[in-house]
Amino acid sequence: MFEIRRILCPVDLSETSKPAFEYAVALAAQLGAELELLHVYQSPAYALPEGGLEIPVGLEVELENRLQQQLDAFVKHSTDTSVKITTVLGKGIPYVEITHAAKQRQADLIVIGTHGRTGLAHLLIGSVAEWVVRTSEVPVLSIRTR
Repeated sequence: MFEIRRILCPVDLSETSKPAFEYAVALAAQLGAELELLHVYQSPAYALPEGGLEIPVGLEVELENRLQQQLDAFVKHSTDTSVKITTVLGKGIPYVEITHAAKQRQADLIVIGTHGRTGLAHLLIGSVAEWVVRTSEVPVLSIRTR
């Protein structure tokens, strides 16, 4: 049997990712594992007339500060104080950064929420969770939320 000591839980900071977080906390408590809460964002940029991209000065720092505050607020929702929870803020393509973080941080399990979209919504929006399942070298537990 594999020992699960570190769980990575990617969240998009929406209400629908809270059930996956709560599940990850409960699982970590039962297993005596550490929990890392991860949010990945894509850097905002504006197209210039010359065809280049520009990130406004200070915008990214402000964005990171706000996202970190939201991650910290997410952790405060946990009522289980026995679980060590750390937060990680990543930048890039979400599924790529999630699978990279899991490998780099030596996670034994990824617990990720899925919105359960189907049809046109799934086709247009895609599924980060689906890509994580397909590309991760670490086992993935998906929690369906709505």
